[in-house]
Amino acid sequence: MICSEGERKRLGIDQILEACVCRSPQGRALKEQQEFYGPSDRDALRTEFRAIADIRASLSRLAPEWRSIESVLGRFRNIGATIRGIKKGRLVDESELFELKRCFSLIRQLCDSQEALAAADLRINPQDEAEALLNPPGTATKGFHLYSAYSEELDSVRHRKQLLEARILKAQGEERQELLAERSLLVTEEQEEESKQIRRLTRELEKHMALLDENLHAVARLDFRLAKARLAESWQAPLPEIADDHMPVQILKAWHPPVRKNLEAAGAEFTLQSISLAKGSTVISGLNMGGKSVAIESFLICLYLLQLAYFPPCEKISTPLFDYFVYMAENPGRPLAGLSSFGMEAARLREYFRLIERGRALVVMDEPCRGTNPHEATAIVRAICRIFASSDSCLLMATHYEVPAGAGIYHYQIRGLGDLSEKRAAQLAVSVTAPDETNNTACSIEDEDLEAVRRISQLMDYRLVKVEDETAVPAGAIRIAELMGIDEEALAVMRDAYEELEDKEN
Repeated sequence: MICSEGERKRLGIDQILEACVCRSPQGRALKEQQEFYGPSDRDALRTEFRAIADIRASLSRLAPEWRSIESVLGRFRNIGATIRGIKKGRLVDESELFELKRCFSLIRQLCDSQEALAAADLRINPQDEAEALLNPPGTATKGFHLYSAYSEELDSVRHRKQLLEARILKAQGEERQELLAERSLLVTEEQEEESKQIRRLTRELEKHMALLDENLHAVARLDFRLAKARLAESWQAPLPEIADDHMPVQILKAWHPPVRKNLEAAGAEFTLQSISLAKGSTVISGLNMGGKSVAIESFLICLYLLQLAYFPPCEKISTPLFDYFVYMAENPGRPLAGLSSFGMEAARLREYFRLIERGRALVVMDEPCRGTNPHEATAIVRAICRIFASSDSCLLMATHYEVPAGAGIYHYQIRGLGDLSEKRAAQLAVSVTAPDETNNTACSIEDEDLEAVRRISQLMDYRLVKVEDETAVPAGAIRIAELMGIDEEALAVMRDAYEELEDKEN
């Protein structure tokens, strides 16, 4: 994903992925890696999707098993340092051996859920022999310490120390001091024998570390796949279809999870968006209040999450795989450093043009070229669209600037207020009189204007519609101006100016 930290935050990927809850440190670490499946990983991605789909299909049927697995996963600890230490022959301590034994026990418990493991397409192997090394010979315990049964020497020195400590409790004066000195020698002897046994355990456990690594990788994958299946179920997300490279992207009824959540919390409805993206440039036009940014972000989220092996938030999706994802939405300039905002934007464009020569990219731009004058900006935006029109990549751009139709250039627009009836428009229209100098009505006028904007927003049709080449884009902004109470004389001047521009373009 190629974007600035601010753009990533605006897109909300990290916030969205918080809903995918892994229970083990191994699963969380795997999730944090954000494995990206490119075109060369098509088969691996399909395998991942099949496993997630099979888990999801079994969530009800195997509900007790999955609950048990989630409980076990939540008890795993990060023992990576212990495993590395044993492989290097480091003398581990008793607490590390306790955690290791606990891990072997949890692995054994997961092995009891073979039907669920089969659904997850994973194999976990019990390590009974390794676990037995951390038990007294012939018995099993829940905890761990260096058992006296590990060696006759250890048993002997502990027995002698126990007898000596009983004498120390009764002794006084010089005799007590002599016995304490004798105990100190026994403690040293005990510690040496304990170290000897830990070295022996380390050598014997080292043979089992390779399998433990494999098992913990499977634990991580199990946890992550289960978390993704839970997320897919909560979103009611579809099994994605990975299309051939020559096929277009097809997304049906996509949504932006954080935006949808916020809208629904406020009692509003999120408009589900659909689109088809062929190779070349796809341009979305419409008013600033028309939801273009949310629409393009929703599509980008769906496609990017898909290549991270998540079921994306939409009703249906089919797509070829991309080598790169690019998101450019904010002003990249840094005024304090004396850098031109468009200069920085141009530098990023330079890199994007180089990128599409190295592979297939999905480039999403939200209102590019805001840092220069409209005339040059229009020319540059058109040029960007033409460059991508002849590439194997996909450009999805939201812009105010007009981009003529052409080969490899496709147009969508937000429906807006086009179907608003005259009666409804009259009900929405704002009637504003000049403030009376003796009565301060500015606040009430501002409140009325804000309420009018809210009413208009509620009546906006935010759905995207594909624009045919010969269809003219309606002057939606002038319609809004009319509803907001601008007088007819000013509106007439606006319409005349708009028609002059249209004539000049044609």
